[in-house]
Amino acid sequence: MSTPAPAEKEQGWLSRLASSVASSVGEGLNYLTGIEDPDELKTVDDGSGNVTKKDDADAGGRKAMWSQLKDLVGADIMSKFSIPIFLMEPISVLQKSAENMQYCELLDRACEEEEEFMRLAYVAALAVSVYSSNERTKKPFNPILGETWEMALPEVDGIYVAEQVCHHPPIGASHCETPRWTFDLTSAVRTKFMGNWVDVWPKGRTRIHLKECGDVYNLLPPASRVNNLVVGRLWIDTFGEMRVNNLKTGASAVLTFKECNMFGAGRWEVSGDVLGADGECKLKLKGKWNESMTATQPDGSSGRILWAKNPDPKEGALVEKYGFDNWTLRMNAAKDAPKGLLKSDSRLRPDRMALEKGDDTTAQKMKHVLEEKQRAERRKREANGGEWKPRWFKLAAEADLHELELDVGTAVWEWNGAYNEELAKRTEKGIDNVLETEFDPWEFEDTKDMVIP
Repeated sequence: MSTPAPAEKEQGWLSRLASSVASSVGEGLNYLTGIEDPDELKTVDDGSGNVTKKDDADAGGRKAMWSQLKDLVGADIMSKFSIPIFLMEPISVLQKSAENMQYCELLDRACEEEEEFMRLAYVAALAVSVYSSNERTKKPFNPILGETWEMALPEVDGIYVAEQVCHHPPIGASHCETPRWTFDLTSAVRTKFMGNWVDVWPKGRTRIHLKECGDVYNLLPPASRVNNLVVGRLWIDTFGEMRVNNLKTGASAVLTFKECNMFGAGRWEVSGDVLGADGECKLKLKGKWNESMTATQPDGSSGRILWAKNPDPKEGALVEKYGFDNWTLRMNAAKDAPKGLLKSDSRLRPDRMALEKGDDTTAQKMKHVLEEKQRAERRKREANGGEWKPRWFKLAAEADLHELELDVGTAVWEWNGAYNEELAKRTEKGIDNVLETEFDPWEFEDTKDMVIP
């Protein structure tokens, strides 16, 4: 059962009550779920309205996790809690953010449209398509400061580049450029742990620029909720308003993601309008964020399918265990890595690679090693009075913010333009066995060989 997300800054009675009960009642599971032990759970709701009989295979791990989380009810847990391996999938957050580009050909289609409202409809469809991978419930690895990720996009003659530019708070920046458009993202999240669920608010700034017509768009995404974090079958719902604004013309697409009710009705549904600068409806948009989006005239005529989800692969260990689609499988493949791949690339993380091979024990150990090395680097940097300087992005001294972005929740990082020249130099040297390269995002030379117990 899903519960409406509270306003982000609101400290409501439910949060205070949950915190009070959690601190006064042992493990707090009685309050959260009405049962004494997650191992006793037999009946769960997966959010679809269908109740199934299923033992919770991760009950022991979740019970241990709850012992760490019970004092954080009502708090933002992004930087306060180290996620255990059993809740993770073998990609990093930098790669997860690149799922924005899974259907990047929609931007090419937008460039081909002469009519501004249909261009806006295609950009809105791209924004919705991102959530088609949001049914996966495992969490990606938090990037190490200085971690990078690159991926060639031959279908649009482009390349996607991402970098972790800040660790506290965690902020990633990414840039994708093709001959026809650019996509820029500063990405962070704010969370609120509410016992058996976590509310997630995306923060940051998105810019999409269509070069030929000069349109510039921003994106204000809806909230999401991870349900049954401690007890029950994990599932994710996305709900609330999404806005895509044409900053050049004043037109906008306003979409409502319907919240799943207690019987499963309404889940995945999205509908809304493309509005002119005068507020008049120009197009109707409707669909499901895990399936497709359609545009019609205001009277419902002349329907056009803007986007449809690609078929999922039928077999494979990562498909069966994590629900990976072909795009996500491609993100870890060496063949889509630029020649001369940086040693800081997410593909090379030893914890990610171990988890991909099904070795959870090694993955947990290597995750701990990377986190401890990162802490050691931070202490050394602070002792030296230094600051981290990203490779490909710079902190925007005066960020270009739309009036609806005045509180984007994070600093804005912009593309510094140094990548292409550096890529040309790296390409000359090349790396033949990309995935055999040792992961090395470190600022200080001695960090790599540091022994972590």
